[in-house]
Amino acid sequence: MPTIGQPSAPSPSRRKQPMTRKQCWMLVLAFEVLVFGVSQSVFRPARQAGITIEMSVTPNHVVT
Repeated sequence: MPTIGQPSAPSPSRRKQPMTRKQCWMLVLAFEVLVFGVSQSVFRPARQAGITIEMSVTPNHVVT
């Protein structure tokens, strides 16, 4: 039985291009932003955990 067409040879695998300088800088910048954000949240949190209760130091005064 005759075959139709030529048998296809496996195509050579494409080599991945190395990262460009722009991609490297963007990766470094993303890492710095991540590290900076984590350090800010650990050392200087935006607000304390829990509920803040305001109390007046003057008797019979209401904090509004």
